[in-house]
Amino acid sequence: MALRFAMLASQLLADREVVLRSVSWPVLVWESPVQPRDSQVSPCPVTPARRSSARMPQQGPLEWHVVELRKRSAQQEALKLGRSLDSDVVLEEATVSRTHAFFRQEPHTGMWHVVDAGSHNGTFVGGVLIVPGRPMPLFDCSLLRFGGVEMSFLQASAFEQYVRTRLSPPPLRLTHVG
Repeated sequence: MALRFAMLASQLLADREVVLRSVSWPVLVWESPVQPRDSQVSPCPVTPARRSSARMPQQGPLEWHVVELRKRSAQQEALKLGRSLDSDVVLEEATVSRTHAFFRQEPHTGMWHVVDAGSHNGTFVGGVLIVPGRPMPLFDCSLLRFGGVEMSFLQASAFEQYVRTRLSPPPLRLTHVG
C-alpha cells in the first residue's frame, strides 16, 4: 500500500505511538516526479520512482512516497518487486525488470534481505551491485537501487530519524557584515 510521505510524517510528529503501531515495518521510501493532471499515465498502485540523476535529469517537482513491505499471507515467503502487475511492489519504470528483486524476512531472526532476481540493470545495496540469487542483508537504514530507481529501506527507528532530518529547518548561516 502506497502512503504519502507528508501525511505519514505529520502523523508521526503528532502521535508517534499510533503511527509506530499502525504501519507495517519496514517501509520503502523514495521520491518520484509529480505527474501533471492531464498526463496519460495508467493508474498503478505505486508511482514511478525517482530516476538516478546520473542516467536521467530530474524534471519538475518531486513527491515522496512510502510503501509498507507487507506480506499478503503468512505462507508468503517473499515479496516481489518489479514492473509486472502481479508484483507486491510495482514500479512502472523502464530500467526495472518485470521481476527485478525479492524481499525476504528470516523467520528466526526477523532480519530482512533483498535478492536480485537476475534483473537486466541490477540491484544495488549501498551503491554495491549484488550477485543475482544471493541474499543481501538489509539493516535499519539501507540505500537501494533497482535499475535507475533509488529507494531507502527503513525500519521504524530509521524512518523516524529520516522524517526529523527531512522536516527540520536548514541550519542558520552566520555572516559578518562589516
